[in-house]
Amino acid sequence: MPIKAPQVESLAQHLSKVLMERRKLAKLEVDFIPQSRTKWEKILNDSTTDRGSAENAINACYLYAGLDRARILWTENPLTAMKTLIDRPDLVDVGSKILHQICDSCDRQIEQQIAPEFMHVVKAYANPRARVVGEEQKVAFDLLGDFLNQISICEIQKSYPQLDPTSLPATIQDYRIAYLSYFDYFHQIGIDIPQIQLLVDLARSCGYCWAFENIAILTPKPSAIEFNDNGELIALVYDGINILD
Repeated sequence: MPIKAPQVESLAQHLSKVLMERRKLAKLEVDFIPQSRTKWEKILNDSTTDRGSAENAINACYLYAGLDRARILWTENPLTAMKTLIDRPDLVDVGSKILHQICDSCDRQIEQQIAPEFMHVVKAYANPRARVVGEEQKVAFDLLGDFLNQISICEIQKSYPQLDPTSLPATIQDYRIAYLSYFDYFHQIGIDIPQIQLLVDLARSCGYCWAFENIAILTPKPSAIEFNDNGELIALVYDGINILD
């Protein structure tokens, strides 16, 4: 019986297998997670609105997604912005396209390089809005952001009782900006995703942001967010007015 020659991997086969072996985080990278969380706590708590930086950031987002620059409209707060949207059913949403262009490319780069269990750790502990809950240690990614969005919808429905909440387009930039801490962390430790800086700059400089063909609607950051002793949101303040009243 003839002896079979041992199989030898080609360089291409070897490199393909190596690329499939996603790495663990080094100790120095794990130790950096609390610093990333602190950075994003400061961003989320900062009430400073920089209109110039916000406009530059949203213009850059449009260009990255292959879209023409839009006219920028600032509104007083999220409630007035959503009332504007209700009166403009002709607007064509492009926010989803922008987010997919940026975030999907970031996800692909991270997933190709980092082992899944470490991605889970970063989601849970680099994000100041995240909570690790239940016996299965599931990550509740942004309870506060989701709650704030629900409050805004409820307030709008008081004035527009026939409103279908699903008809409102999603914001590019809202209180769920803590999602960005996940991408920003990997960018800071050397994963090649510079495009995430576009959304980071937007997060630093304004509050809610909706993107449409030819027009972007932005809001400033609130001057204060207050909770009661039970952790329930009781105030979202713009220009000295609690818009939840």
